Amino acid sequence: MKYRIANHKDIDEIIFMKNEVKKRIIKENLPIWLDGYPYDEMIVEDIEKGYGRVVEEDGIVAYACFHPASVEYPSHTFKKENLQSFGRVMVKEGYVGRHYGSFLVKSMIEEAKTMKVEGLGILADACNAKAVRLYEKYGFQKEGSGQFPYAYLDIYGLYF
Repeated sequence: MKYRIANHKDIDEIIFMKNEVKKRIIKENLPIWLDGYPYDEMIVEDIEKGYGRVVEEDGIVAYACFHPASVEYPSHTFKKENLQSFGRVMVKEGYVGRHYGSFLVKSMIEEAKTMKVEGLGILADACNAKAVRLYEKYGFQKEGSGQFPYAYLDIYGLYF
């Protein structure tokens, strides 16, 4: 497995994966990623700004955006302000349950530790139990919940 920054050559493969993941989410009846989210333009913007991260093994098998928390979340969303964040986490169909998502999250945590940040802040939908278990496995602690423009979400922090 290889973790790296996504580039323009990856866009079509990531968007294809995103569309497959959205089908799986609907099939699993998870009320997340509604109303077209994440938009193709978001993926392109993630990559253009250097926020896209991928895991490769015979092609791209996982993706997430990785950016300063202030890029997507209002001030005081988390207990601390100088944080990185990640979102739009997805694992390719056929690779779920094979620890690629875990490797991706662990890699982003390790990358954040090399930066001058105090930790990571993320939002998660409580109904997405697999994701919540994964985040808690790596030490994320629930700090509360809140209504955001796109959903009511739980707030998690991991501080170094």
